[in-house]
Amino acid sequence: MRKFKIILINIFIVIIFLITGEVICYYKDTNEFEKRPSYTLNKKEYEVKELKKNMRKPSGLEYKKRPILIYGCSYAYGFGLKEEETFGYQLSKYTKRPVYNFGLSSKGLQDALYLLKNDEKVTPEPEYIFYIFINDHVRRMFVNCNKIDNTKYLRYFVKDGQLREEIISDNFYLLRNLKNSLYYLLKDMNREKIFNLVKIYLINIRDEAKLKYPSAKFIVIDYGNSQYNYFSESRLQELEREGIKIISLNKIFKGKLRMNKYRNSEKDDVFRHPNGNAWEITVKYLKKRYKL
Repeated sequence: MRKFKIILINIFIVIIFLITGEVICYYKDTNEFEKRPSYTLNKKEYEVKELKKNMRKPSGLEYKKRPILIYGCSYAYGFGLKEEETFGYQLSKYTKRPVYNFGLSSKGLQDALYLLKNDEKVTPEPEYIFYIFINDHVRRMFVNCNKIDNTKYLRYFVKDGQLREEIISDNFYLLRNLKNSLYYLLKDMNREKIFNLVKIYLINIRDEAKLKYPSAKFIVIDYGNSQYNYFSESRLQELEREGIKIISLNKIFKGKLRMNKYRNSEKDDVFRHPNGNAWEITVKYLKKRYKL
C-alpha cells in the first residue's frame, strides 16, 4: 500500500510538472504577439487551401511577360511591410512581370516542396522560381516554430533515399520547446548530416519545379541573416554540380543588409526582418543579373 501511494504521488508530481511546463512554454512562446492564439488540441489539417489564406495576393497580373514565383518564409512574405515594400511587389514593379508570392511566416523548405507538389499550376509558365533561404529553415526541418498557427505541422523524413511526407499535430508547447533545445544542443555535432538533409530538400524542390514548370529556372537566394552559414564553399560546389544555383546576398552586398537601414526597427519587429530598402536593392540586383 505504501509503495502504491508513493507511485501515485510521483505520478501526480509529474503531471503537475508537465502542466506547469506547458503553461510556461505557451506564454513564453506567444508573448511577442499582441493576440495569443486560443489553445487547442484540435488543429486544422495541413492543406493548400489553409496555407493560401495567409499568403499575399499576386502582384502585376496586368503584365504580359512570363511570371516569377517566390517561395520562403516571413522574409519572402514581407513581415511588417506594406504591400508596396515587399519583395514580390517590388519585383513585379521593376521587372514588369506578374509575381506570385507563396511566402508564409514561420515556414520553410518542406512547405515550398509541398506547395510545388500540391498547388495548382500557375499559367503562363513562370520563367524564374526564387526560394528565399534563411538559416532558420534548417531548424524548421525538425521543429515547428510557428507559434500562432493552429494548422498541423508538416515535415519529411528520409526513407530508402527518398523524402516521405508526414503531417503531425505537434500540439504541446512543452514538447516543442524540448525538441527545439535538443536541436540547438546537437546541431554542431550533426552539421554534415543536417546539410545532407538540406541538400535532399533542395534537390526535391528543384525536381518538383522542373516537373511542373520544365523551362523555369530555379534559384536559391541565401539571405545570409546571420554569421552561421550552412553553405560552405565545398558544399556549395556539391549543390552547383546538382544544378542548384545559389546566390548569397551577404556576399553580394558585403554584409550591409545587416545594417539598420535595411531592417525593420527593433521596436516593431524583434526579429528585424528585411525592410523595403533591402528588397529594393535586391530586386535591382536580380533584374540586372538575370535580365529580368
